[in-house]
Amino acid sequence: MINTEDRIFYSKNAIGLATFLGGPLAAGYLIRNNYNNLNEFEKGKNAFLFGLATCVLIFVVIFSIPDAVLDNIPNQLIPVIYTAITYYIVERIHGEELKKHKENGLSFYSGWRAAGIGFVSLVIMLVG
Repeated sequence: MINTEDRIFYSKNAIGLATFLGGPLAAGYLIRNNYNNLNEFEKGKNAFLFGLATCVLIFVVIFSIPDAVLDNIPNQLIPVIYTAITYYIVERIHGEELKKHKENGLSFYSGWRAAGIGFVSLVIMLVG
């Protein structure tokens, strides 16, 4: 494990917030930043590409569901599902590093910053 004293990470909660607002694209971007802070640049690139691919997959699935069925699904269900999955993934891949970083009283980006990234991601998806 590398020394993270001079690094700033996104917490699991911040990533969860951004994911709920901006989907897997936001999650991929924030997880990429955490990987880059750990000098795992290839994993970071893969995380971002996975977030992008997941975003496309969700759109394909949503647009392939008949409107009659989609109307019966609560609006927040899909974001809650992919946010929960993202939270679990972040815990599995960065949970220990984030926990030790917090225990040492080191810095995290604010939830507002993560929310802003989630909002930008949402705008990108809506434009797309």
